[in-house]
Amino acid sequence: MSRPFVKWVGGKTRVLPDLLPHLPKADCLIEPFVGGAAVFLNTDYRRYILADINPDLIRLYQHAKDSADELIALASVMFKEDNNASAYQDNRKIFNSQVDGLEKSALFLYLNRHGYNGVCRYNQKGGYNVPYGKHKTAPYFPEEEIRQFAEKANDTKAIFLHSSFQNTVAVMVGTDAVIYCDPPYLPESETANFTQYHTHSFTADHHQQLVKSLLAANRKYGVPVVISNSDTAATREIYRPFNFHEINVQRSVSTDAGNRHKAKEVIGVLKVCSGCDRAGGGCCPDCGPVMGGMTYNEMVEGGVCE
Repeated sequence: MSRPFVKWVGGKTRVLPDLLPHLPKADCLIEPFVGGAAVFLNTDYRRYILADINPDLIRLYQHAKDSADELIALASVMFKEDNNASAYQDNRKIFNSQVDGLEKSALFLYLNRHGYNGVCRYNQKGGYNVPYGKHKTAPYFPEEEIRQFAEKANDTKAIFLHSSFQNTVAVMVGTDAVIYCDPPYLPESETANFTQYHTHSFTADHHQQLVKSLLAANRKYGVPVVISNSDTAATREIYRPFNFHEINVQRSVSTDAGNRHKAKEVIGVLKVCSGCDRAGGGCCPDCGPVMGGMTYNEMVEGGVCE
């Protein structure tokens, strides 16, 4: 298994054995929420379109693809010399200044691996504000993982986009593609509500917009759609056009290692007609029986799609 070179809350490495059987074959995999890129690294599609709203993450991936040697050279010095809280604070200030380009990507990687539990968080002004992590040993420098990422990204000519999910789904989807979405999770409780989407929260309204976008793409192109999320009543209601497959996942963000219990999550596969591969019915004579009589217009009236 290929491991991501960034640490990412909600990364899919641990659930790959459950997830991969639900990703159908196609020419291209489209991820509007690429995150840690574990799915990209452990699938074998010919083409990839990998998007995220976080410009720092996409910039880092693009530099890893185009300038791996230079990125490794810059970041390795920070990993070797700056393994303390004071240096971390200084590097975070530099990152939040006017620095740009390859240096900013190297700093982002450094902050990602040295910050608290791989959390990626910004204030409303866009300033990176994750505190220094409490490390018993110096954080691992993922040189081998960067090179593996670069090799795959170049072999597949992967496209990295700084883009909202709305634009990614509306503009980039075409035929012979699969969409996999791993959006910020709906909270299991009020106290477990961490749903930041770069500088703003990812709300239930955003999830509803995502479902509408995915249904529209499926309706137009017949593309299969797979999602991941927490197993909550809200998830099951908002994503009701999907068939759910329950899984248990060990969470890793809690400060108390003894309380990192397994959380219930779901993999959702869009329900489609076997005759036309569309959700909602109305595209072929088989739609009614397969979709339980629910037509696309009824889904629109119910607010599921438009």
